[in-house]
Amino acid sequence: MLIVLMSLAIAHAEPAAVDETCTHDRAALLALSPADFDQDMSGGWRPLGEKPECAELAADLLADYRKARWGELTPGELHLNYWHEGQLRAGLAQTDAATRLMMAGVNPEMSRSGFSDYALGTIAFLHKDRAGLLAARARLAELPKPPDFDDAARRFKAQYGLELKWPPNLSVLDGLIACFDRPYNEAYGACSADEGPPAERH
Repeated sequence: MLIVLMSLAIAHAEPAAVDETCTHDRAALLALSPADFDQDMSGGWRPLGEKPECAELAADLLADYRKARWGELTPGELHLNYWHEGQLRAGLAQTDAATRLMMAGVNPEMSRSGFSDYALGTIAFLHKDRAGLLAARARLAELPKPPDFDDAARRFKAQYGLELKWPPNLSVLDGLIACFDRPYNEAYGACSADEGPPAERH
């Protein structure tokens, strides 16, 4: 999920345009299946979440969907919903809320994927804990690759045309390290690990 930062001045200068930009059919979105609401890259909550002026509305929508569909969501879908709301809250500098949501987004069933270290590294970044971020990055980098990963990656690429790398999300933590002093949205979405000091490049 990449959220490009825009000037808040636009929101104040042109409120009518912003209202139109964030217009959505809330009832229709809440009626979507979990896959259509969350995994459709051009649908569900994402078109709102990609617009800075609509990000808080998108975060609220994720929370509303979770509450409305609580009994229907699988554990994996529930964890993912928490995580995505947490990312949006992080982009809004709502650090305490983002921390709680991201911790709730860690799925214990994904322990082999290193997602917990990715989450801890992200939270360390939000709290300006450089040592914690570097430690999480080191743990993630040392995570052994599951024996079935290469086969799964080939199937994923054949189906979606995207390449999976092991360990997942390592490049994201590298970007957070490289752009440690920048806002979350910039560090997550646009920073390259090559921008960091040589000692921190892996």
